[in-house]
Amino acid sequence: MIEPSSSSWPLRKLLNQFDRYYAAYMLIWNYYGWAEEGTPSPTLARLKAVSGLSPRQLTSFVTVLKQAGLVSAEPEAANRRRSILRPQALLIEEISRSCVAFLAAHDHIHDGDLARLAAASPDGLGRMIWASARQILSSGTIIAPFPTVLAMAGYDGGYPVLTAIMADHYRRSSGKPRIALGYAALAERFQVSRSHVGNVLGRLHQTGAIGPDRAASVALVDEFEQWSISEMDHYARLVSSLPRQGRPGPDRGPDGRDSD
Repeated sequence: MIEPSSSSWPLRKLLNQFDRYYAAYMLIWNYYGWAEEGTPSPTLARLKAVSGLSPRQLTSFVTVLKQAGLVSAEPEAANRRRSILRPQALLIEEISRSCVAFLAAHDHIHDGDLARLAAASPDGLGRMIWASARQILSSGTIIAPFPTVLAMAGYDGGYPVLTAIMADHYRRSSGKPRIALGYAALAERFQVSRSHVGNVLGRLHQTGAIGPDRAASVALVDEFEQWSISEMDHYARLVSSLPRQGRPGPDRGPDGRDSD
């Protein structure tokens, strides 16, 4: 989770903030619900009902996603005046990075193969997010009961910085070299400003979640691990129950392309 992005776009700043991440998650749900179940067309209007953003914020966010090549807007074959929002592979892969990381951890513990199965294709990841989002819409987010992790996710770059602190904790406990947790190093790694890093570290210091040397507190480690267990179980159940292949969506041929 702390590997630098290969994209020239500041993807980690754009997508690793909870409100925008959630909106992108639901954009993927919107598309794959249509592709898998024939739900209403995945338009911007339909996304507005579930994105969690205001209509103005969502329109602006989707515009940026289009400019970054993360989403395409394509005329629907049945009604060419209506555009469907299609998530591109890079968006699906970026949004699912933490999901796959949790699956890999689950595989390590249980000697499984779920991460490889989920990540075999962007469509496989998209179907996993679609199934997850259906559960979230009915039962709430997995992150909600974990206040520190949720608070960090609300900052630009907050979640990656938190994972860097936890990676540093585990590396130190195993006798490995520490992760660079300086303002400049974290800002460069996660494509955010030093002030964004400062906001995250300041909040963690203020609440006692990290010490003066930026070491994670016992309470933070416990919360992070309990949250990780919840996420591992969530995605493992989903991937274990998903069919290996989905059916083509409405107006799409057997190869998955639009019939027109």
